[in-house]
Amino acid sequence: MDDGDLLERWRAGDRHAGQELVKRHYDALFMFLWGKLDEQTSADLTQDTFETLCAGADRFRGDSSVRTYLLGIARWKLVNHLRRVQKNRERFDPMHDGIDVELTERSMTSLFARREQEALLVRGLRSLPLDDQLLLELKEYEHLPARELAEIFGVPQGTMAGRIARARERLRQAVEGIAGSESAAEQASQGLDSYFRGLREVAREVAG
Repeated sequence: MDDGDLLERWRAGDRHAGQELVKRHYDALFMFLWGKLDEQTSADLTQDTFETLCAGADRFRGDSSVRTYLLGIARWKLVNHLRRVQKNRERFDPMHDGIDVELTERSMTSLFARREQEALLVRGLRSLPLDDQLLLELKEYEHLPARELAEIFGVPQGTMAGRIARARERLRQAVEGIAGSESAAEQASQGLDSYFRGLREVAREVAG
C-alpha cells in the first residue's frame, strides 16, 4: 500500500495505517531534525510533524510525495521552534542565520572527535545558515532530486542547482577557515558523502 493510501486510511480513523506511515518515515524526519536540536526536542517535533500531517491532510493534494510533504512540515516546525528559543527570536531567518550552539544537547563535533575530516565537516556545516545545512543534508543524505527540494524550501525548481552550488561553496570556505588550509578543506569536502553515511551510524548509537 502506498503512502497516499495509508494517509487516506489514517484520516478515516485507521490507527494501524497511521502507525505504518509513521514507521516508514520516522527515522528520516528525526535525522532531519537531530543535530540541530537535542534528542528529545527532535523526537517531539517529529511527532508534531505527523500530527500536523494528519490534522491538516486536506492540504495534501498529492502534488508531491508524502515524504516530501512531511519534510516541508518538519522544516517549518524547526524554524518556528528556533524562532521561539534562539537569541534573535523573531528575527531568525533560515536563509541567513545559523543555530546557537548551546541549543544542542550533545556536540556533533564530539561525536566525530576521532574522525578528523568528519569533525571538520560538522563544524563547517553548523556554521552555515540553517537552510544551507538542511539543503546539503537532504541532497547528500536523502538524495532528493531538485523538484522535491524546491517543494520543501518553497522555491522554483530552476533555482535549486544554484542554491546547492552556493551552499557547497560556503561549506568549503567554512571548513577552510576552520582548518586553516585549502588542501585540508578540499580533502574534507571530498568526504561529504562518507560523512553523511557515517551520520546514520552515529545516530543509531545515540538512539540506542
